[in-house]
Amino acid sequence: MRRAFTLIELLVTISVIGLLVGILVPALSSARASAKRTACASNLRQIGAGLALYMSANRDRFPYASFMPSMSPFPSTGPKAIRIADVLRIEVGEPQAFHCPGDLSDDARLAPNNGLTFFQSEGSSYEYRTRPPLGGRTAPEVAAMFGRANIKVADNAFWIFQDYNNFHGPGGKPGARRYLYSDGHVTDFEN
Repeated sequence: MRRAFTLIELLVTISVIGLLVGILVPALSSARASAKRTACASNLRQIGAGLALYMSANRDRFPYASFMPSMSPFPSTGPKAIRIADVLRIEVGEPQAFHCPGDLSDDARLAPNNGLTFFQSEGSSYEYRTRPPLGGRTAPEVAAMFGRANIKVADNAFWIFQDYNNFHGPGGKPGARRYLYSDGHVTDFEN
């Protein structure tokens, strides 16, 4: 006697598989987003270690670099823009450390960067802080700039790098951007 699946058994099996896929897909999507955030934090830590090496070789002073090198040399007063990835190339080593996995091409960016990632146009997915300008200053000097009358700001209480854009979620939501602070720690929030 030959036994085969009935139509009802086949439909039940298909519906169970569909239900499992419906449960697993959001979980996998969440895991993928978490992996991107973790890779971003790892990149920022590597950049922080490279920055510390650079500063130790340069009298503990932050490097000079442009805010948006593809657009202008600001805050540099010279004629050429300075890319932070070029300044820290030797200390950081791997150029991919400057690429956040969440930095995707964006058609909303203005010309000449329309359709490009920040990594493609600026050489880095991470914005080097230029307000106030860090170039040529030490961490205590920068901390003093943030302080107010009789309130001292700790040397680790200001960020040095952040994602250029909200690569990890909608703006205003926790975790949308990653920040590297002057002491090397990485977090989601700006103090």
